[in-house]
Amino acid sequence: MSLSVGVIAFMFIFTYLPQLAVLVFVNGPLAAFTTILLTLSESSTIINLLSRTFLIQDALVDTFDGTLVSKNQTGVVSEGRQLKAGNFNDPIAKLGKLMKSPFEKFSPTALIRYVMYLPLNFIPVVGTVIFVMVQGRTRGNSVHTRVRDMLRLQWSVANRS
Repeated sequence: MSLSVGVIAFMFIFTYLPQLAVLVFVNGPLAAFTTILLTLSESSTIINLLSRTFLIQDALVDTFDGTLVSKNQTGVVSEGRQLKAGNFNDPIAKLGKLMKSPFEKFSPTALIRYVMYLPLNFIPVVGTVIFVMVQGRTRGNSVHTRVRDMLRLQWSVANRS
């Protein structure tokens, strides 16, 4: 919560007015609203980057893998991490060391794509909406990639037998 409040406050203090000054020429009276959306979108990207990198990445991976272990999908989980031998009541306790990271780090390509889409905000009225939709679609795909990969692996293992 404090990370979100801090980032949003920082972004509004240091970036809202300069962006508003530019967008007022493009969006006219709607500039205040579109600048709020732009600043919140930028804040969301920064919060997502910081929280996934420093705060919750391990917990997300453990929860996802623990759920798969509880559903007896140890073959799927063992593709990306070591599993402890033995009879554990807690699926999380069975999880060992990660062999490969399931989440994509914030890549230079993602940063370039984000900067490339920023000018969409100069399109009056609909530009900010398009920007938010494109960013949401991209982010949604990256979040669901691991789930799709796990389901594909599970499907291929099931079809081999």
